[in-house]
Amino acid sequence: MTIQEEHRDDFVATINHLDAVAHKIAGLVGHGRPLTFPDQHKLSEGLFLSAWTHWEEFIQQLITDDLSEEPTGFVRKDVKEFRVKGAPRRIAERILFHPDHPQKFVEWDYGLVKTRADTFLPANHRFTRPLPRHDDLEKMKRIRNAIAHKSDRAWESFRNLISQPPFNLTSYQRKGLTVGRFLVAHRWNGQSVLTETLAIHRAHAQHLVP
Repeated sequence: MTIQEEHRDDFVATINHLDAVAHKIAGLVGHGRPLTFPDQHKLSEGLFLSAWTHWEEFIQQLITDDLSEEPTGFVRKDVKEFRVKGAPRRIAERILFHPDHPQKFVEWDYGLVKTRADTFLPANHRFTRPLPRHDDLEKMKRIRNAIAHKSDRAWESFRNLISQPPFNLTSYQRKGLTVGRFLVAHRWNGQSVLTETLAIHRAHAQHLVP
């Protein structure tokens, strides 16, 4: 098994765990049960953010390992031998990370990762083929921003998103709606929005590392 396959399996295991936690929470919600619906909504926002954070970590690991291993990539193509075993990965990290890392924040948005891969890896790298649900990943990013940023711009983007296909929420349905309630109370492809977002993460992991 390659290191990239290990990263994929670890990521999918995490997504499966988050999915299982979401189902456990749902079983504890309601009259006479330990959790209220607002509790479930808030916890669902946390599960969504956790999945997104692990997604960014996953693609960061992939591009770092690809850059350190690819014979025709920027790190190795002009070097025949490194002094120590871990040198290629350390060099790859220095190339991909902000020069002031870890003091400065480094973004691992998928589009930025692909741009870095285009710069440092050969043309046939794993990020070349479009993700099967790239447009849906962009929708998920807008949901993520509405949770994480709480800015007027992020909230307006989220409100516009849920009023359009595939969600088509009416003005009445949008009234007083929180992101967490949207994740658990509304449907996407026949299942809760949260469950569908986790399925998208699994599909993209399998696409990037078949």
